[in-house]
Amino acid sequence: MRKIVIGAAAVATLIAAWFAPDQDGGVVGPAAATTREAGPAPATPAAPVAAPVTIAAASASASTASADGIDLQIHPRVADDEMGNIFAKQSWAPEAPKKVMQEQAQAQQVAQQASAPPGPPALPFQFLGRFTDEGQTAYFLQIDGQNVVARPGEKVNDSYLLDSVSGNAMNFVYLPLNQKQTLVVGDIN
Repeated sequence: MRKIVIGAAAVATLIAAWFAPDQDGGVVGPAAATTREAGPAPATPAAPVAAPVTIAAASASASTASADGIDLQIHPRVADDEMGNIFAKQSWAPEAPKKVMQEQAQAQQVAQQASAPPGPPALPFQFLGRFTDEGQTAYFLQIDGQNVVARPGEKVNDSYLLDSVSGNAMNFVYLPLNQKQTLVVGDIN
């Protein structure tokens, strides 16, 4: 039954499309204004229906004006930019102060980066685990794909020294700048 209803709807659509008027038919011109003598006012539709107009017809009727002095010209839209972007970000702040604020923020970032002393790079270590044997704890680290065993007071590589371990944090010293860095490793198992 469902297939029959869908098929009948498809056939009805095809018949309606076959007998529909052509799109490139005649151009409908502007309606002429008429005056009526006293009497009941004619019923008018709530919204006028616009007829399709081609660009050639628009340019031909652009020079027309009615006898009442009303301009009935049709002006084609030049670009979609006139419509605006309905999906653009909207803000209540005026454009000029926003731009000034962004420029000031960028200038502050540049000034902070220029005035900040160079710091050590991020720690290149990844904590893998620890092992305690006879009171000595060894820490297993991974540096650039290589596994390394480190104990407090030992140099880990040419740039770092494992200074101390307290609780769940390993304290390293970056030797070129003599600055301390901390690596959080988690609870002791």
